[in-house]
Amino acid sequence: MAVDENTRAIFRAQLRALSPISDEDFGALEPALRVRDLAKGDVFLAAGDRAIEAGTILAGVLREYYPVEDGREVTRNFAGPGDGIGSLSDLISGEPSKSSVAAETHARVAVMPWKVLRAAADHVPSLDRLLAKLTERLYLLKSQREYELLALDAEARYLRFRARFAAIEEQIALKQVASYVGITPEHLSRLRKKIAERSE
Repeated sequence: MAVDENTRAIFRAQLRALSPISDEDFGALEPALRVRDLAKGDVFLAAGDRAIEAGTILAGVLREYYPVEDGREVTRNFAGPGDGIGSLSDLISGEPSKSSVAAETHARVAVMPWKVLRAAADHVPSLDRLLAKLTERLYLLKSQREYELLALDAEARYLRFRARFAAIEEQIALKQVASYVGITPEHLSRLRKKIAERSE
């Protein structure tokens, strides 16, 4: 879908929140910019496909997860408005994606081919700095997630989930929250009840 001026303004504001970029430098990206509208459940990227698009979420919530052999889906992350989307490691490697990304709600995502962004960054210093900031942010999030899974108990992981995703928590199904925390939905219900009773 073509991009209107309002969408361009949101896209620019979201990227500038990470790193300063001039209107002129945005000109290296915006001819390739498109919008994808996703209904709830639509797949943005399927495991096994090659990741070719990078995007930023304009509206809605997306979930990144690993499909596993027994049919379960292990949630890796959630992303809401202003967050980047697309598997960076798979974009860089060019290998088939290990994870899937799907819409938890109706969502709008501004996307462009990774090769366009990468080529522009090679010639435009502000875009190169943007990629560095994005990579740094994703590395820190990955480190925090590893710490939570390896060092914290279920309640602490859930409380961190609530703090991190407070703005979008109500839009996420409880079974997906449980998957992210690493517990069953039944365990999550008991945990939520215990926390609620303690705060009364």
